[in-house]
Formats: sequence, structure tokens, C-alpha cells
Amino acid sequence: MRRILLAFLATVLIGATAAAAQSPPQIPGMNSAPPGPQPKVQVLDPLYDFGTATEGKMVDHVFKIKNLGQGELEIRGMKTSCGCTAAAPSKNHLAPGEEADISVGFDTHFQKGHQVRTITAFTNDPTTPQAVMTMQGVVKQQVAATPAQVAFGTVHKGTAATQEVTIDDLTGQQGFKVSSVSNASPSIKVAIEPRKDGKPGAVLKVDLLPTMPAGSFDDSIKVTTNRAPLQIDVFGTVAGNLTLDPAQVSFGIVPKGQDVVRILRLTNSSPRDVKVLDISSSTPAVVASADPVKAGREYRITVTLRRGTPDGQLRGQLAIKTDDPEQSKVDVPFYAIVGQFKI
Repeated sequence: MRRILLAFLATVLIGATAAAAQSPPQIPGMNSAPPGPQPKVQVLDPLYDFGTATEGKMVDHVFKIKNLGQGELEIRGMKTSCGCTAAAPSKNHLAPGEEADISVGFDTHFQKGHQVRTITAFTNDPTTPQAVMTMQGVVKQQVAATPAQVAFGTVHKGTAATQEVTIDDLTGQQGFKVSSVSNASPSIKVAIEPRKDGKPGAVLKVDLLPTMPAGSFDDSIKVTTNRAPLQIDVFGTVAGNLTLDPAQVSFGIVPKGQDVVRILRLTNSSPRDVKVLDISSSTPAVVASADPVKAGREYRITVTLRRGTPDGQLRGQLAIKTDDPEQSKVDVPFYAIVGQFKI
């Protein structure tokens, strides 16, 4: 079997190599060099270490790009490694010997610890079409939450649960205050209470209400203080009367041209019988069917990854529709990697 798999991989790799030779990958900003003088890009100081910054502050820096070539250098676009960083050039066309400023701003809100951000300038330099700049440093957190996340785990539908989060001031200054909290889910209630140990800060009482519908849930608590804002993720699962085992489908790594079958069990723990009305899929590559093991109480769900699914990662979701008044739909995530192997 291993020899067959190795032979299959060799065939795939040879084909991929041939295809790559016929169609070389295109890099943004890379063109065949036109005749005549050529530009040459250089970042004068490509690494900026800002040392330590307090969370919530904007870190600003100006990188300098120079044209060392004989032709005009064109800055065709900018890209940053995350949305909390912005970059803009002072000019887009540089004559030979000319410089341009790249102004960069790094928003440290909700950041902590060692941070690295990259900024890429796409140019018409035929040899170096991408000029990369890096800024790094340590963001010192002003406010901390313990625990940093609220995990309710699995809670049965109709059951309430409560957890507490302690908010601490890390600056050591006087007058720390938690002024407000907010979140999106109506089934999660958050209240600010004083700390019982007499220290600055507050305790957040996080209540999961019985109204939370069955299934996985997530929310985010936004905490406003007179130091810096804080964000606390909340997540968990509400188990209804209909439960799946397993709760998701992993097809694993699948050789191209093969189909794969997985079996799930849908169990009903409510007093009334439940029928499976339909199963739909987010992609035609995965299909499913339901067969009663014990009508109204237990169903065998057969999930198939169809032969001929294109190479690459596959993610999607099944929707099992039932006549249960409280769980009319049960979602089942699935994922697979087709045509990629690790030996």
C-alpha cells in the first residue's frame, strides 16, 4: 500500500512540476523587464524595533525607500500583515536616486506581548518586485482579565450557568475604573460587581441564560475602562434533546479519486418522537442520508465525500432538518484535505 501511495505521489508531483514549468507563478508587481534603464529598490532601514509600547497607543514610524537604479521606480501597491497596521507612500514614482517615505501606523489596541508586523511595497523592480519592511516590539498590557476567556463547556438546553471574570489594573496607578461592558448575545448577561479583595478593578458576572438555543455559541464582551479597552471571548455548547456523535465530520487526508464514508448517530432524548425530514449540504462534494435505527429515537447518518472532489482543502456544513419544535435544524461541520499527503 505504501509503495502504491508513493507511486501516486510521484505521479502527482511530476505532473505538478510539469505544469509549473509551463505556467510559472506570477508575483504581484513582477513583469518582464522592458528594454532600457531599470529601477532598483532599496529599503534604507528595513527593520524598526519600537521597544516597549503601552497597549492602546499608536506606534508611528517612517520607512524610507530609495531608487538605486537608472530607470523610474514605481510603487504599485502596499500590503500589511494585519488590519491593525496602515501604510502609505509619500509618492508612487521615484526618479533615479530619489527617496520616498512609507508612513506606518500600528494600532496596539487589544494587542499584548511581542508583536511583529510586516509591510510590503510592490514595485516595478524586475529583480526585487517586493520590498519588505518590518516593525516589532513589545506591547505592555494595561488591563488584564482572569480568566482571559469564558468557556462554559457543554450545558444542557434550558439550564442556566454563571462564571466570573476578574479585571485587573496592571499599571499600578491610582483611580482605575471599569466604566461599562457590552456584548451582542441576548442570552448572555454581563454585570459589573465590586471586587471582594479590596483591590482596584472589578468582577464581571457572566450569566448564560436558559434562552440560549441548542448548538455552539460564541460572544464577545467589550470592557471599557479609563486605561485601555479589553475584549473577552465567551463560548460553549448548548446540548439539546437531539445530540450527534460525533458532533462533526473529519474525512482526514483523502487520495484523489476516492470516496470516503463516515457514520454519525443522531439520538433523541426528548419525550416525543422526532423525524428527520431532510439533510442538505453546503457543497455537492458531500452528501448524507438518514436511516432509522429506532424510529423517532435514533438515526444512523451516513456522510459521503464523493469521488472526483477537486484537490485542496474542503470545509462545509450539513443541515439536518427535523420536526422537533425546538431543534428544527442540527448543523454538522465537515472538513477534508483531498490529494495532499504526509508520509
